[in-house]
Amino acid sequence: MRSPTWRGNNNDFYSGLLLVTVATVALLYIRTLAIGTVLQMGPGYFPLGLALVLLGMGLCLVVKGLLTGEKPVGAFHLRPLFFILLSFVAFGVLVERAGLILAILAQVATAHFASVETKWQQSLVTGILLAAASAVIFVWLLRIPVSLLP
Repeated sequence: MRSPTWRGNNNDFYSGLLLVTVATVALLYIRTLAIGTVLQMGPGYFPLGLALVLLGMGLCLVVKGLLTGEKPVGAFHLRPLFFILLSFVAFGVLVERAGLILAILAQVATAHFASVETKWQQSLVTGILLAAASAVIFVWLLRIPVSLLP
């Protein structure tokens, strides 16, 4: 009789484990908030619901990862991680100083270097569309007080 093999080395398993961890940390923070009822919702009602949904999704992914024999997780690449994180830092630093439009363009330009497959034309179009959509949604429709340009 063959012994069962460990199948937990795949994307679903690790993604589910991450979701379960995030949900557990959220539940630990939420326990200090008042939950309330459906008619009188407290400050912890909605976060509790989101954390429970996240926990359920994570558990489903962990089980799926254990039961299926999908391909193993590939190598860990530092370049995408570095440039994606740097793009968020660029946005955070620039949004108040340079305005929403330039901050979004800088974020997309920085994130462009995370992949060698992305063409600069794609990033330019993406940046322009994201900046325009963000200006319309956040400044004109939602009236969030953020400057568009310096």
